[in-house]
Amino acid sequence: MKKNWVKTILNEQLQLHNIFQPILRVDQQLHATVDTYEMLMRDAAGNFPGTDFLTSLTTPGGNERWITISQASLKNTLMGHSQRKIYINIEPCQLDFASTWKFLSNIHQQYGAQVAIELTERRETLHDPEYLDHEITRLRRIGFELAIDDVCAGSNSYAFVARQLGTIHRIKLSLLLFKNEDQTTRQHFVDAWLTFAAEHQLDFVIEGIADRNLARRFAGNPTILQQGFYWGRGTVNI
Repeated sequence: MKKNWVKTILNEQLQLHNIFQPILRVDQQLHATVDTYEMLMRDAAGNFPGTDFLTSLTTPGGNERWITISQASLKNTLMGHSQRKIYINIEPCQLDFASTWKFLSNIHQQYGAQVAIELTERRETLHDPEYLDHEITRLRRIGFELAIDDVCAGSNSYAFVARQLGTIHRIKLSLLLFKNEDQTTRQHFVDAWLTFAAEHQLDFVIEGIADRNLARRFAGNPTILQQGFYWGRGTVNI
């Protein structure tokens, strides 16, 4: 039964592909320049594949499929474009597989600083106080720059982020986390993490920039980078 379920998931993944969404520096006049890109998995309809895809990443077959798709996407996007830099999302569960570490070592050897790692907030089980410390150290030893995705969500708490200071380069905060809060409360969360990022000389990416008003509100700060549908949903080819 489980084998058939995994086979079904893998067949669905044949429709999966990656897009590249820009992360931008935006000046006070709303002039934007691309800093980096985030590689994001999408289904045939152009949407995030959902929980079945995430669950498949906990299986060897599902993880191998992700590796195959990601290898092809990086090759198509980076070959001949030495100025581009791509952040790829890694789910913590994927770091349990030797195939993931082989893939990561290979792409760093091939592309060097053109590929960086973004660690997601999801977790499969309760974790101990040293959660991911060994894995993050190992990623840095390979040579990757690291970002912590969706601070304030899931496993990526203040305590976890603070413990990784000295090894991470970037933190990301999604405005979507605060969709049920008023503008003032949301701004307080942004200001707190912005102060933290500036104090520790981290890049600070604000995700969920959905309109011009939001883009203007956060424009002109050298610490802040912007990402969101206002600036582009992402494309297969960049």
